[in-house]
Formats: sequence, C-alpha cells, structure tokens
Amino acid sequence: MKNNRLIFIPNDEGFDPADNDAWDEDIKELKTNSSEYKEIEKPDSTESFRFMEDFTDGLPDNTRIKVTLIEALNKRKPFREFKYEIDNSGDYRQLWFDFKNQKMIEYVKDRVDYIIKYESN
Repeated sequence: MKNNRLIFIPNDEGFDPADNDAWDEDIKELKTNSSEYKEIEKPDSTESFRFMEDFTDGLPDNTRIKVTLIEALNKRKPFREFKYEIDNSGDYRQLWFDFKNQKMIEYVKDRVDYIIKYESN
C-alpha cells in the first residue's frame, strides 16, 4: 500500500486468455511487487444477495417488477432467477447495472478503508 494504486484484474472466471495482453503489465507488476499490494476479493454470495435485495427493496411498491424480483429471490436458485427476471425487465435492467456498479464502488472503498485502517504497515 505504499503507492495507493489500485489494479483491477479479472478473476479466472471472467478472464479470457485471448485478452491476456491487456493485463500483462499489471500482472507483472503484481508478481514483482506482491508485498506492496493487498487483494480485494469480489463480494461473497451473501453480500451479492444483499445487493439484489437492496435493489429490489428500493423499487416502488406495488409494481410488477418488484413482486417478480421478490419472488425470484425466494426461489431455490435466487441468483439465476434474479438474473433471468432482470435481463427481461426492459429499463430496469440498466437500473440494476447502475445500482450494482455503485454498490461495487462502495464495496471497494469500504475494503480499502479497512485495509488502510487495520492492515497498513
């Protein structure tokens, strides 16, 4: 954490080997100076589920999309069900992506603040 630099590299799931060149410089930097960086893991399933709940809770009451998403979150495979419903929800799909992006920004900021406060040298 000496340089306060953030490096974003996709995990193996989102990493296309054909795009490897795009990340080469950052990967080399991390390998060379690994002790100067802290890894921030992606949100776990509990946190990701909370994002979906928060989005759904923020929708106007008595709307079909809110009811549909609540039902999706209560099904056996809530992530798959939520994704299916949101992908087929018209304008709400973009609202979800905007909301999720903001939540991810807040998530990273919280983790960085924690690292600075409790894990800095």
